[in-house]
Amino acid sequence: MRARDVRAIIFCAATTLVLLAGSYLLLQSALISLALGGAWLAWLLTRPRMQRVIRRLRGEPDWNGYFKND
Repeated sequence: MRARDVRAIIFCAATTLVLLAGSYLLLQSALISLALGGAWLAWLLTRPRMQRVIRRLRGEPDWNGYFKND
């Protein structure tokens, strides 16, 4: 696993936790916090960078040549 993949996964997890905690503290509603967290994850996980990370985690080859395999 590449270092940039690990950083992308950590960013995804950390920002989601911060969003959930912050929105719960501000709005005092678990339902709204979960909805915001779900929307954030839906947006974040559909970004091309995260799509490439997910494909590499599944073991699919990266044929587009966007990144060099060092």
